[in-house]
Amino acid sequence: MEIKSISGNAVSGEDVVTIETLIVGGNFSAIPLVRELEKEGKAFIIIADGYSIWERLEKSGRLDFDLVSSKQSSMYSFELVNHDTKDVYPTSKEFLSFHRKYFATYQRYFVKDWVTEVHNYDDFSLVYTRSGKIYRATHVMIATAFRRKIHDSITNFDFGAATNKTIAFTAYGDSANLIVSKLMPGNNRVVLLTNGFVCLDKLAFFEKDSYTLDQLEMHNFRYVSKFIYKRLIGGGFNFSVMLPKTVGKWFFGETLHVKYPMANRNWKLAKELGWDATSPVPNGYIVIKYWPIDAYQRLYDDGQLEQHIEDGYLMNDIGYFVEQGKVDLWSKSQTTIDTDTRTIKWGDKIVQYDALIEGDREMPNLPLIISKRSGSMDKPYEYVYRDNFMGIAPRELKNIYLVGYTRPTSGGLNNIIEMQCLFVHRMITDKSFNDSIYQNIEERIKQYDIEYYGTAEKRLTDHLVFYGFYTHDLAKLIGIAGSAFTGKSLKDIFKYYLFPNNAFKYRQEGKYKVDGVKEMVEKIWQEHSGFSLMKHYILNYLLMQVNILAFICLLPMSVFIKVPLSLLFLYNPFIVLVVALATNLHRYLNLFIVCAMVATCFYPGPLIPGLSLLAVFVTIFIGRKAGITRIPFNDLKNKSKYHDFFKRYSEAFNRVAERKKSTAVANAVLTEE
Repeated sequence: MEIKSISGNAVSGEDVVTIETLIVGGNFSAIPLVRELEKEGKAFIIIADGYSIWERLEKSGRLDFDLVSSKQSSMYSFELVNHDTKDVYPTSKEFLSFHRKYFATYQRYFVKDWVTEVHNYDDFSLVYTRSGKIYRATHVMIATAFRRKIHDSITNFDFGAATNKTIAFTAYGDSANLIVSKLMPGNNRVVLLTNGFVCLDKLAFFEKDSYTLDQLEMHNFRYVSKFIYKRLIGGGFNFSVMLPKTVGKWFFGETLHVKYPMANRNWKLAKELGWDATSPVPNGYIVIKYWPIDAYQRLYDDGQLEQHIEDGYLMNDIGYFVEQGKVDLWSKSQTTIDTDTRTIKWGDKIVQYDALIEGDREMPNLPLIISKRSGSMDKPYEYVYRDNFMGIAPRELKNIYLVGYTRPTSGGLNNIIEMQCLFVHRMITDKSFNDSIYQNIEERIKQYDIEYYGTAEKRLTDHLVFYGFYTHDLAKLIGIAGSAFTGKSLKDIFKYYLFPNNAFKYRQEGKYKVDGVKEMVEKIWQEHSGFSLMKHYILNYLLMQVNILAFICLLPMSVFIKVPLSLLFLYNPFIVLVVALATNLHRYLNLFIVCAMVATCFYPGPLIPGLSLLAVFVTIFIGRKAGITRIPFNDLKNKSKYHDFFKRYSEAFNRVAERKKSTAVANAVLTEE
């Protein structure tokens, strides 16, 4: 087809390929959309150069780590049903294999090329490529991933030469933590320049069950009470870091962010998790996910430690490294860096470093996009996350969708991408739905921003979302979210509130149903004893509050004192701190409190509830001292028990590294010959 002119903009008579849907970049992020479009016989193509960060890592021999998101949040629903649902984290090699399986399946839709510009008109877009070919598409999905400076360090850093060295980091996140995990066995010193950070255990054992980080978030309980949810989801963490020298030290003195104030981002958390925050977990948090050494030892110290390390399971417990003095925390804002002398200076401390690892913010690797509207001047599109509805639909463009640029605080990018692709599919295939989104997109963006941001200031971390809130909001938009009362049993209600909002939760039935998912959800539910940890955690908080109220109400004092005292205890943050300290004992404490409440009904008075509360506090204190209880995240109390294991781990790591080095040298010699 030859186009001479479009809306007054000449195309110079070039041949133009017309297509309904064009996917730019895409690669693995396009697969859920491709699957749905193919099922409906829709016309589409994917333009990509076919060389992802995963393939670059493979080429450099750096596919030697596991993911920071669990299998249940890293794999698409239609693939996950073919796997064991055990709580594990895929290795990078497994993840690339997963990619390649679907690349091979949909290879016929891929065009190897590079998009240089996209011109967006009212009803279509013109897509220009490096090869010179031009495409006219009604809908354009762009999924070109991020640019990251630290990827170069992961790919090119010489870990083999890093022994007894000093390495300085100017930023900290999951990628930096991966580098640190490879430096620790070489007896290196790491100096981390930081303004504070948040980190959480990837997996932990409670009672007899394991839980990955994403399984502990009970996202929909916020609909019961945002106030209670805000308290429970952090285990009182935000209050403890706001007052680290008093409340924090009393309750959480053996956790990373309280014991080491330089790791504490308290001022930011205090502001954004404050009383006036609309969302119980606002957008914008960078969270580092790491293997706690206790869980790692329990899973992988099974006689095959070297094989697990070779597979990519690396121990990266930043809390343990800081506790053992292997990682020093310095104030980033107060440290000066002299790259000429290779020194860093903070106060009277001066350290000469051997290597400097610099971080940066991830930025979308977008092609140039020009907005071309009738009666208006051409305007280059400038990416600002908050100016896109759900991070997908830019308000100043039409039928262009950005997928993969919304990132999770904790639970797996593929959870988000799968739901984004379903949203885009509906935008492409349902005109009335498409019209409803665009006709009031400004208001939709405004309402979303009010709900999910603790500040009006636009930031480079705005794209980081609490994944279960985001997936559920998209499911509601698409019309597949269901409700607590669409189930047929009490168990279905519990599932709605306690089962994490992974993408597959919304694909059990209806338009986007995936065969086998419903059975998989039930299996995961059973494997975690009906997510009893969360049930007893919530119940423990409620029972403790009720018992305190019973004690106050039964005290012989004026009602004018009882009422304000009751309100004080309802709103005080101390109880949730106690409840967090009681993790692993909740089931037994709940039974005890219920028995005490029944006894109080027969023998009214403040004595029984008062003594029962005292008994609960004493039990928690003894349980903590005996090592029975475990604070859900960043608990440093028992890490010293693992010194011998870390020594064995480091020796095993170094043996694996030496074998890899020898193999690489041998392969290089063969290549030369």
